[in-house]
Amino acid sequence: MAPVHEEPFMRLALDLARQGRGWVGPNPMVGAVVVRDGAIVGRGFHPEVGKPHAEVIALEDAGERARGATLYVTLEPCNHVGRTPPCTQRVIEAGISRVVYANPDVNSKTAGQARPVLEAAGLVVEEGLLAEDAVELNAPFFKYITTGSPFVVCKIAMSLDGKIATATGHSRWISGPEARDLVQEWRATYAAVMVGAGTILADDPQLTCRLEGAHSPWRIVVDPQARTSPTARWIGDDGRAILAVSRNAPPERVAALQASGASIFACPQFFDGGAHTLDLRALMAELARREIPSVLLEGGGGLNATAIRQGIVDRLRFFVAPMLVGGRDSPTPMDGLDIGLLSDAIGARFRHVETVGRDLLIEADLAELIKNSPSGQ
Repeated sequence: MAPVHEEPFMRLALDLARQGRGWVGPNPMVGAVVVRDGAIVGRGFHPEVGKPHAEVIALEDAGERARGATLYVTLEPCNHVGRTPPCTQRVIEAGISRVVYANPDVNSKTAGQARPVLEAAGLVVEEGLLAEDAVELNAPFFKYITTGSPFVVCKIAMSLDGKIATATGHSRWISGPEARDLVQEWRATYAAVMVGAGTILADDPQLTCRLEGAHSPWRIVVDPQARTSPTARWIGDDGRAILAVSRNAPPERVAALQASGASIFACPQFFDGGAHTLDLRALMAELARREIPSVLLEGGGGLNATAIRQGIVDRLRFFVAPMLVGGRDSPTPMDGLDIGLLSDAIGARFRHVETVGRDLLIEADLAELIKNSPSGQ
């Protein structure tokens, strides 16, 4: 492994990689830095699917100064022809003498292939510098590639006593403006936003990202009986709206929504939690087929509970507002989860806690993600 004093170069590569957020999926975010004689001579990041990879951009930035230099890159360079040529050959041709990457690739097309190719060409190759940071950077990519299912983050805004709305359904706004701004940052990062029909019927949201220059996330609505209106704002005109319905949804409603621009996915059902429910795992497989590697779930308590129960959620992000709502009939974040015994509760591990404006943000990974993490933790 590379010495600790080289960490700043890899941290810069990680920072560069983040500039591709939202635009590179289903590819990973990757950053690269070329260093010669202790000085940075080249920088690059993967900006968009189909465009040059980070290593190529950094090497072009360095030019002849790349000869004899070290390349720091957040992910093992690719060694296959995909949408772009293999990066290993470009690294060799540039005259790089040493390559340091944080994580090995997990894509079966290229995993583990870079080291032998580079070493055969006389380069020194080292792996593992800031590996945990790089795993976190590309957690959605790692899950998507290794399981064929998107990485799902469940975002919840609730009161201090665990309510997401009053008994009358009033919920604007539980979280403060700073928290809502942060959610826009997340929408700029994740490939899709997913909500239930109740959210659409109550608020008619657009489900877009308001940040200037950000990508437009896919918009997914789970609506078993196709109750939403064909004129609802979430559908838009960009072809990135997906409606998940049951196979027995009224055909005339489905046809009207499809005619308005929604892509329809007829989802299988099964008996779960005392009622028939959509198979969200089948929906996730369909999203993966469409190369949608990550989902920000902004559902109500019912959809959240179903998603948790079916095991599609990887991470929880709770905004806890400093207010008390009360009410026996006020909805909670997980309506319908109905755990009978504490011994049957779904385990989680706290990852991070911080204040965001007036609110507290609590982030936790679910137990299944901890067990299957690429970092083995």
